[in-house]
Amino acid sequence: MGRGLLGILLASTILLAGCLAPVSPDWGDDLSVERNGDGTFTLSSSMSGDSFDGTYNEVGCLDGEIGDDKTGKVKFEGYMSASQLYDSHNPNVFNKIGFGTGAAVAIHSMSFEEAKNILSGEGERVEVKDWSDPVAPETGAGTADLDNLPKDSDSKWFVLGLIPASENINDGFAALGKYHQPIRVTGYLIEDELGNQMGGTKMDSEDFTKDCVGKIGSDNIFEKYVLVTKIELAESVVSLDGEHDDEYTFGDVAILGRTGFILFLLIVGIGGAVGAYMYSTMRLSMSARSIALTLLGKEGVERAAQAQRDAKQSSMTTPDVRQTEERKPAKEPPKPKKSKKNEDDGFGAFSIDSALGGGESSTSRNEFGSGSSVVASDDAKRVEKEIQNSEPFVPPTSTFGGGAPVSSSVSSTPTAVPSSSRPTSPAKSSEPAEKPKPRRRRAVRKAKAEPEPEPEEEPQQNEKAFWQEEEEEEFSDFSF
Repeated sequence: MGRGLLGILLASTILLAGCLAPVSPDWGDDLSVERNGDGTFTLSSSMSGDSFDGTYNEVGCLDGEIGDDKTGKVKFEGYMSASQLYDSHNPNVFNKIGFGTGAAVAIHSMSFEEAKNILSGEGERVEVKDWSDPVAPETGAGTADLDNLPKDSDSKWFVLGLIPASENINDGFAALGKYHQPIRVTGYLIEDELGNQMGGTKMDSEDFTKDCVGKIGSDNIFEKYVLVTKIELAESVVSLDGEHDDEYTFGDVAILGRTGFILFLLIVGIGGAVGAYMYSTMRLSMSARSIALTLLGKEGVERAAQAQRDAKQSSMTTPDVRQTEERKPAKEPPKPKKSKKNEDDGFGAFSIDSALGGGESSTSRNEFGSGSSVVASDDAKRVEKEIQNSEPFVPPTSTFGGGAPVSSSVSSTPTAVPSSSRPTSPAKSSEPAEKPKPRRRRAVRKAKAEPEPEPEEEPQQNEKAFWQEEEEEEFSDFSF
């Protein structure tokens, strides 16, 4: 609710500053007036959609006498009850000079000082239905109906179509957007080249005072076009050259002025908004504390505050911090590192890659036979060395009738030549036969081959040939 009222207040201040005032015609494009200096002026306008140019006479006043040879100015003053600003015109305007009208006003005739004393809302009110013709508005219900003024009425009116005599006057028409204020219009009446006054009822010298101020006779209303050279309002003036001390400025505000209004808006508007925000925040905090005291009690609130202080001191995460961290986007999990080739494959310290592709620097020796690989461990090397250093095996001998010793072979099948032969010495007949020492078989550990997607028959055949070769090596060297 408070924010809505604040928005309405700001909108009202913008309206007071004149930011929403109607825009005057564009000088030089929509409308332009050039005074020739010989009592005539040239009007150019495109506000009706078509270009219009015309030359007219300036009708002045001197000591209450009016004429096109008079250099003085006429004045119309009173209380402005209605106004209209134009940015375009109806092409069907009765008089073509209406295309040069930048504004129109309805003035309740009275003295300027008397109009200043009328309070806002006390003056006559005019309801305008249509104001296409600057000097002939259609009015309706109101305190004054300009279409049907009775002859015996005390209400006297001027309806003026205003033509700017300079660019500053044209821009100053924006001040007429605020009506219900005192006004005095100074300028010249307008005649065409044939001497006809531009407007409704013709005005004579008897219709002006000695000070050239217009007055209204029995007709109760005058409708005229006026070439405006000056506009006086209650607090400002629109002059011909814009050099008046109280010159009106677009966006000006009474009493404060434009600069004062901007400062007022900054101090009261922005400062008040900041103050209202701080006050509302304080009230919310007080309300929350009151509710906490009601629900938890004074001791509970003090304990909660102490727990929060302890959590900050011990760098503990509070529930609010945890909720904030949970709302943060989760980090992407790290990509798994590729396993190195030499890492443990589940066989202890044994490496398949080392067994299959090891070089000469390896501590173990690889033996290959018929396509199958056997890894000789350190224990196997040690046993093999002990066998080589031991004495050679000598089989028992027997004589049959003093004959020569005969050697027998254990295996009747042809044996393959062993890869390494051992030296033997002839046995003596006189020496008793020695018992053969048990020969230790070389411990062979078969390396586990890497699992293959499809088993092959060739490794099995090679393994069988390997074992046959080993058996032949073990039992092929017996001599008697």
